[in-house]
Amino acid sequence: MADKKALILSGGGARGSYQAGVWRYLEETNWKPDIICGTSVGAINACAIGSGLKSEELTNLWLNLDKDKVMHTSWRTTARELFRKKYAPLADTTPLRQLIKEKLDLSRLNRSDVKVVISAVNILTSELRFFENPDIKIEHILASSAIPLFFPWQMVDGQPHWDGGIMANTPILPAITRGASEIIVVLLSPVGGSEAMEAPRTKDEALERLYELYLLGSYRNIEQGIEYQKEVSKQMSPIEAFLLSFRNHLGDTKIRVIAPKKLLGLGSFLNFTREQAEALTEKGYQDAKENFDT
Repeated sequence: MADKKALILSGGGARGSYQAGVWRYLEETNWKPDIICGTSVGAINACAIGSGLKSEELTNLWLNLDKDKVMHTSWRTTARELFRKKYAPLADTTPLRQLIKEKLDLSRLNRSDVKVVISAVNILTSELRFFENPDIKIEHILASSAIPLFFPWQMVDGQPHWDGGIMANTPILPAITRGASEIIVVLLSPVGGSEAMEAPRTKDEALERLYELYLLGSYRNIEQGIEYQKEVSKQMSPIEAFLLSFRNHLGDTKIRVIAPKKLLGLGSFLNFTREQAEALTEKGYQDAKENFDT
């Protein structure tokens, strides 16, 4: 069986333009994934790439995106709902549904030879669910990107679903179980990078750090689990190590992580502006280039 390459796209709201920059570099180097897994905005980008969008098209989508093309909201509505006990989302995502219909060719996505897997969480059963082509529908994409409290949940199979980032913001496991031998993970948070960060000094910094850890958590758990299994296998006989590797689909899997180097600010999460998109697509491109050059 030929080696498989996988691209993993984390969630992170408007920071998703960073992934468009990474995709531009990968396309220039002719790096083609066999598997793409995404959550939240990563699910939207994954389906965009899987439906055949080239890097220039994906970048232009982000550059021309603004808040009104993603959601309808108002400060008055937000203030009112924040102080009500009854649950109601703070935004209406009808524009996002229309954007996906216009920009993503789901028919082509579902015919693609590239396996695309996106995640969402069933609110009633607390089950992490994965949806994949050739059966991906617009409801699945909206469910994967339904940010709790901000966006309305999405009904799938008659049950409400929220953003897959709640449980798997970096859905690397589907790629591992499908035998990917080379995995590129694109995170949208710098927390956990090579450089240690200072402890938060203010409440705002503490809140920002908490959000960054939320974005990173699921990947860190998988990453540390893989490292633990590799350490355990070193202490085993060759046959025991082989069986463990086979059982866990790890083998000689190589994982490359591309992520921003500096904190992007809590406000970047919903900052759907051309200015931020231009900055983050360039950061994504440069960070990917530097990662492959080292």
